[in-house]
Amino acid sequence: MSEKIKYSLTLCVCVLLAGIMDFAVATLFQDFLHVPLFFDTIFLIAVLFSFGPLASFIVYVINISIVCLKLELLYGKTDYVWVYSLSAFVIILITWLFIRKEENLKKGVNHTFIYILTASVSAALVCSVVSGFISYFTFRMNVGNWTFDKLIFAFSGEYMDVLTSCIVGRFPIIILDRIITTFAGFGIHLLFIAFAKKHRLLKETF
Repeated sequence: MSEKIKYSLTLCVCVLLAGIMDFAVATLFQDFLHVPLFFDTIFLIAVLFSFGPLASFIVYVINISIVCLKLELLYGKTDYVWVYSLSAFVIILITWLFIRKEENLKKGVNHTFIYILTASVSAALVCSVVSGFISYFTFRMNVGNWTFDKLIFAFSGEYMDVLTSCIVGRFPIIILDRIITTFAGFGIHLLFIAFAKKHRLLKETF
């Protein structure tokens, strides 16, 4: 088998599995454990480190497609959950701006830690604003009933309007979520690269 075909097959399998795994992990934490975090981009981030932004976005498309199918089958509606693709795009873009130069992640543990932490927080802040606006408009349309909405709208009151609470209320949730998922994704990426090198699945690594 040629290196090009082997690489293409590896890429396709990884992207498909990553999309399914992100759905599975998010379902576990959100639906069964009722944790007010997302945990739906761990493998998306791993693919971003390994294969780049386009493959990473395809992972999200697979994930959100399964989510929409589940909601349609269980409740007969999707509650505009697909609109949050904008948030996923922001996460991918901001994170990629920090990690696109591989040499920046090979300058020692401390440097790598700070780099990934900065990427996580930066993506979280921008994502909070984008997702906040989306939450506001879906709230105004009386759709959406996520576990973390209870925490978000708890900020709404006499001194904070709904739009502000939608944004500010997401800061602690998304910052924590992005830090955990980005470091977890980086760890999975390292494991994958080690496995790929051992079994000669990739001609080059990212």
